[in-house]
Amino acid sequence: MDYGLLADNVLLKLLKISDELAYKELYVRYWRRLYRSAVSKTNSKEVAEDIVQSVFTDLWDRRESHQINSITAYLETAVKYQIINYIKSAISKRTQYAGFGELQKAEENSADLPLLVQELNTAIDKAISQLPQKTQTIFRLSRFEKQSNKDISRIMDLSEKAVEYHITQSLKSLRFFLRDFILVDFILLLFINSIN
Repeated sequence: MDYGLLADNVLLKLLKISDELAYKELYVRYWRRLYRSAVSKTNSKEVAEDIVQSVFTDLWDRRESHQINSITAYLETAVKYQIINYIKSAISKRTQYAGFGELQKAEENSADLPLLVQELNTAIDKAISQLPQKTQTIFRLSRFEKQSNKDISRIMDLSEKAVEYHITQSLKSLRFFLRDFILVDFILLLFINSIN
């Protein structure tokens, strides 16, 4: 059987019963696209390779329990989450490194950091308050309370598309309101967990 001719949904069914050739075909079909996406977000070929490998390892490890409707959407979302986790981890490591490497300097400027954090929090709160009330509520449910778009649509009695629209609009507005902060794109990336 030529696995290259099989549709994704057929390959997913074969994957569920541990067909290694179906798994390899999915890898061959999608790894390049996922790799390019990861490289563009991380600017590191090595990190991108690790992310893609991790996503496909997880796909195989959980093949029997996965409920996947669209392999493309599943893999792209998995890569997005891996990238966000990588960035969070990098921030944590950088913060720890800076803490050890520049302890004396940090002590001298210890009053500056809380002030900067406070200014940033104030700017974020102000930016969110500029949003329409419904958009604010949806944004807070999504980003602060970690509700899924599906759950938000149920809570707000809206379609998932409407929820996605409000989240997209709120992120665009925040980017505009926070444009004076150098790390705005970086901060917004941390808020983004899934916009599909």
